[in-house]
Amino acid sequence: MSTHKDRCPHCRAKAGLNGQPVVVVQEIDLPDLPTPIRVHNGDMPPFDCTLHPDGTLTAVLGGEQRRNALGFAAMRERNWIDAHFEINPEPLPAEPEPIQAAVVVQDAIPLAAA
Repeated sequence: MSTHKDRCPHCRAKAGLNGQPVVVVQEIDLPDLPTPIRVHNGDMPPFDCTLHPDGTLTAVLGGEQRRNALGFAAMRERNWIDAHFEINPEPLPAEPEPIQAAVVVQDAIPLAAA
């Protein structure tokens, strides 16, 4: 389970965890060069992608570079209407180490030979 929402200043502000909720429509101009952006959208984990000068979006998914079928303007109108964007974001803070799983208290049950 991700603790991003509890640690990210953008998500904390949007959720009102730092006081009053902040709802600001960001004006984003298309960049002159491909630019990394991070999308903070509701209950979804943050999404890192690259915004290109022509408005296209690319992201690395499953180890492959993929191009979004919708451009930046269409994504803002449809899926990212309330999203917050970071331009040239710092790397995400590392997730805390997971709690160690329970210790096995029983050996495997042997199967009878056929």
